[in-house]
Amino acid sequence: MSADEIRSTVPLAASPQQTPAPDAGVWERCMDGDRQAFQQLMLSHLDELFAAAQRDLRYHVLLGDLRQHDLSPEELVGETLLRAWRDRLRKPASLGIRPWLLGLQFRVLTRIVRQERLLQRLVSTSLEAPVPEPPIYDDDESFWEWFQPDEMVRWEDILSGDAHPEFALELLDRDIPGLSPLARQVLVLRRVHGLTFAEIASGLRIPSERLSQLWREGRTRLADTTRRK
Repeated sequence: MSADEIRSTVPLAASPQQTPAPDAGVWERCMDGDRQAFQQLMLSHLDELFAAAQRDLRYHVLLGDLRQHDLSPEELVGETLLRAWRDRLRKPASLGIRPWLLGLQFRVLTRIVRQERLLQRLVSTSLEAPVPEPPIYDDDESFWEWFQPDEMVRWEDILSGDAHPEFALELLDRDIPGLSPLARQVLVLRRVHGLTFAEIASGLRIPSERLSQLWREGRTRLADTTRRK
C-alpha cells in the first residue's frame, strides 16, 4: 500500500493539527485487519508526515548520509505507512496515532540511513566486490520494540530545560556542531510538531533520563549557535 494509493481514497484534511482524535472503534477495525479503515485513519496525518519527511531528508542530505535522489519524501512516507500497517499490533495503547507515526517515520529513516552508510563503506572498501542485499526490516525486530514510559515520570524535570533562550526553527535544518541527529529529532518533535515529552519518549523509545539529557544538549547547542551569529 503506497502513499499515492492512500491519497486517492479520500481528500486530505486541511490541517493535521486540527484533526480530532481518531475514533477508538476505527482503530479496533485496523487492529482486526481492516485496510480501508487504516487508510482512512492515515489520511489526516499525511500532510504532516510529508512535511516531516521533507525536513528530515534535507537534513540527512546536508550531513552527507544520503544523496539528493536516494530517497524521496513520498517513498519515505510510503515506507512508514507500510511499517505502520505491519506494526499496528505493537502500538502502545497509551500512545496516540500521530506521535506513533512521527516516531515510526524517524525510526524508518534511521534504519535506511544506517543501511546506506553500510553500503557506502562496503563499496569504498572494494569496488569489485559484490554489494550484499540490504538487511530486511524483520531481521532486527528489537529495533521496532516500543518503549512505554512510566506514568509516574516527573516530566517537570525535563520542562525545566525550557529556560534556555529561544532559537529559530531554521537552525534545525542545519548541521550544528555537536548536535546529534537524535537530539535534533527531540527538538523537532517538541518545537515543530508540539508533542509532549511523554509522547516523544515513547515514540523514540528512550527513557526519561536520556530524553532529559538530549533535550538539554539540543537546547544548549542551538543556544550557543544563536549567540555566535
